[in-house]
Amino acid sequence: MKPLTIADSATIILGLQDEIRRTEESRYDHRLHGVLLVAHGMTCPEVAALLGDAPRTVEYWIRGFEENGLAALREGERSG
Repeated sequence: MKPLTIADSATIILGLQDEIRRTEESRYDHRLHGVLLVAHGMTCPEVAALLGDAPRTVEYWIRGFEENGLAALREGERSG
């Protein structure tokens, strides 16, 4: 089977990442996917590169999930 490609993928990737970060619910889903990928054996840097986040961010999600479960992936109040 011939692999499928997306024209102008660099621009499309940026647009999709913006869309993912647009709502609280989509950001939660994004973090869920990150945890799922680590659970499947990917490293935090691999997940970060795939999802467009910093490795440290993915590590933060994993630590929070390990300590507090799914609740840690929901957005709480932010300072500042």
